[in-house]
Amino acid sequence: MKTLIKALFLIVTINITSQGNVGPSNVIIPNVNGSPQPQSGVVDGVYEKKDVLAKKRSIPYEFVRESDYVWGKRTWSYIDLREKINYPLYFPHEIIDQKNQASKPELVTEFAAQGRYSLYYILANAMKKGQLMGYANNIEADLSKGILTPKDGGDAFIFPARRDYSKSAQSDGNYQSDIGEMIGISITDPDKNEKMAMINGIATPIYVLLGSSPEIKVYLNGDAMIETVDPQTETTDPTLAEIIPGTSDPYPVEYRVRNQKYVDPKQVVKYLLKEDWYFDRNLSKIEVRTIGLAPVIYEDSNSMKEKILFWVYFPHVRDILKNYYVYDNKNTVGGNTFDHLFMTRKFNAVIYKESNLTDGVIRDFRFGVDALYESEKVKNTIRTFEHDVWNF
Repeated sequence: MKTLIKALFLIVTINITSQGNVGPSNVIIPNVNGSPQPQSGVVDGVYEKKDVLAKKRSIPYEFVRESDYVWGKRTWSYIDLREKINYPLYFPHEIIDQKNQASKPELVTEFAAQGRYSLYYILANAMKKGQLMGYANNIEADLSKGILTPKDGGDAFIFPARRDYSKSAQSDGNYQSDIGEMIGISITDPDKNEKMAMINGIATPIYVLLGSSPEIKVYLNGDAMIETVDPQTETTDPTLAEIIPGTSDPYPVEYRVRNQKYVDPKQVVKYLLKEDWYFDRNLSKIEVRTIGLAPVIYEDSNSMKEKILFWVYFPHVRDILKNYYVYDNKNTVGGNTFDHLFMTRKFNAVIYKESNLTDGVIRDFRFGVDALYESEKVKNTIRTFEHDVWNF
């Protein structure tokens, strides 16, 4: 009898509580342009998504002793985003709003499709915020002339962005400039302009110093259009300046401005992977460790020439990727993250290079379908090694 009374009391209590609280108790308040909307009593789904990602952690790598590392092979692969299995890395396409393009561009997107972002946007945004270090594929030897060294060293992580850790990432000019070069495309203004120096609050023309050869200098985003004078090649005194041939006018220092235009996520066509395959004697199996990741775009749409934007160190990327859901057509709740996708290797990658004597790539001696066969041959070599270990 007492049990029946308690059950009836509980039912009445629940009924009264449900009638008193109409709608969900936890309400999502979306941010639009930085201003929260009024409480609408609407949750976009069954529950409020706020704690799941915060509690997710990247599964740490298995510790490998040097004595257990008995065999290894380094490979470089590419993930073609035109393949359907790789679409979760490509979509959705965010609308990137570029503000103040001529001075300080910002990487902004207003909304995300169903709370998801493309992989490229996640990487680029994390780099701009200083959460992830980017490594240039090649270093600029002379920024004023736009000369690049022919050596590529991005996958070795030897060309990081300049970073002053005493400042925030947003206030570090060198860091923002280097990252901007990695995630953007520089467009040079074809018009010539005169360089000016700010002297006692007055903009003063700068001329080519007598004995110096005039040349056009290229400045990034116009940041160096007004600056101090280089005493080796420049002067503000017209009497000490070179004279324009055929005139009596001093020769001004001319410059062109390079504006940065951010790469849209839909422009990325591939991702490159640098990976180490190794046999762990302690576990008695083949394992793979992803070392580097790099997005690729077409630098020239006519010649289809590819350009590597930047490299990131993958173990550091995992701390970023664990915070973002990836699309799963078998479960649209959003339980899997980009980190889970990479660790479970739910993508298709084609090997285009393996560690070799001449440091050559497969396309140097195989073309078309033969290159794909050669890639599969490298994969079979790895599989065969593990199989032969257990072949008594």
